[in-house]
Amino acid sequence: MTEITLKIKRPEDLELVMQWVKRLRIPYSKNVEQKKRSASDLQETINFILACQNDTPSFGDALEWQRQEREDCDLRS
Repeated sequence: MTEITLKIKRPEDLELVMQWVKRLRIPYSKNVEQKKRSASDLQETINFILACQNDTPSFGDALEWQRQEREDCDLRS
């Protein structure tokens, strides 16, 4: 038995190869390589997330806001 390893970048090419593999009934296994991220990439992502957390302004006390908005309704019924 012969084993061949193909490295395919484009999904279209993979689809074409898989059509032939299935048509010829060739047993196969598929491994997808994950892109390895560097520590600096991860730190940059963390810094971005932390910076975005402070973009949402606080609207104050939610219960007080609800009371003011619904002053005309009796909520005790």
